[in-house]
Amino acid sequence: MTVVVLGAGRGIGHEITRQLVEDGREVRGVTRSGGVPEGAEDVRADLMDRESAIKAAAGASVIHMAANVPYTSWAAMLPTMFDNAVAAAESAGAKLVLADNLYSYGPVPEPFDENTPERPVGTKEKLRSALGKRLLAAPVPVVLARSSDYYGPGGIGSLPGELILKPLAAGRQPFWFGALDVRHTFAYLADTARAQVLLGDDPRADGRVWHTPAAETLTVREFIALAGKVVGKKAKPMALPHAAVQVMALFDKRVRGMGELAHQRTKPWVVDHSAFENTFGPMPVTPHEEAIAKTVEWYR
Repeated sequence: MTVVVLGAGRGIGHEITRQLVEDGREVRGVTRSGGVPEGAEDVRADLMDRESAIKAAAGASVIHMAANVPYTSWAAMLPTMFDNAVAAAESAGAKLVLADNLYSYGPVPEPFDENTPERPVGTKEKLRSALGKRLLAAPVPVVLARSSDYYGPGGIGSLPGELILKPLAAGRQPFWFGALDVRHTFAYLADTARAQVLLGDDPRADGRVWHTPAAETLTVREFIALAGKVVGKKAKPMALPHAAVQVMALFDKRVRGMGELAHQRTKPWVVDHSAFENTFGPMPVTPHEEAIAKTVEWYR
């Protein structure tokens, strides 16, 4: 049965596709410009065009929606892309699994799980919350696979990758957008992808939100110290104040709009994924030390 991955050219979509190919599955990678893993059917489509999305997903049993756009394009593009993904799933008679984030909750207690009320404050948080509810009300089986900040080979644009591991891999000092002595759940990209594949395959996952498993939660400082140990360099992290982030946003569109998410970095961000393990059984996750080593090697 064909599994279709929308956004298979990079990040989580690329890793989901790679794992499906490795598992011997029939997988179709859909992108605008190519770059799908070897062994996957390479299909080009524009997810802003409904007919294009429907055609690309024809015959699918499961559709993984992993396509994304920069923050500055979320409001203009994500609603249409999500609606077209639903239309594609409905046309194919397929299940739709969204590679989701945790923005919908807004500020949260420590820890938080899938039953934590969504109280979004910022514009992007409210958008993700509304889109998630819209997907769950769609006339197809839907799963929202929510993960915390991930890092790993292929994880272009991830905060722990770009701010911590990439600099260390190049012999530079790491930095962070916020306090260093708060606990923060970091996930490994390959583990997140494996969890999403499982959620796509198991009907018990349908119709709800799941937090994907991750290795133990550390403080940001502990994570950086561990990364320094892996690369053999004493890491002296720099914590950038909110004002510095605002200035950076003037020159880097990837940083724009991060201000409303400051609570994720100034307060504990501890993700409870016990519902996943209680339902599907323990899923082995990669220890941070091993995951960091693989990510640093990829950056180098």
